[in-house]
Amino acid sequence: MSQPASQVRPVARGPSRFRVRVQLVVTGLRPYGWEIYDEEDGRTVRRSAGRFRTPAEAWHAGMAALEQPDEGPVPVQPGK
Repeated sequence: MSQPASQVRPVARGPSRFRVRVQLVVTGLRPYGWEIYDEEDGRTVRRSAGRFRTPAEAWHAGMAALEQPDEGPVPVQPGK
């Protein structure tokens, strides 16, 4: 059975403080987005620029982004 999109889990082996969260961010055909946040202070460090049809699509894209540490963080606008 696959893991629900709303559940968070670490990707890196061993303890990791970064998590993926899927959220309903807009209405329409592609309403879901993901963000990577720091579990220790709750700060968002990366957010998806694109939107996804299902929570599962957003979850998989967020997990792939979490596994790519070479990319710099996407700027997060306060209040969004």
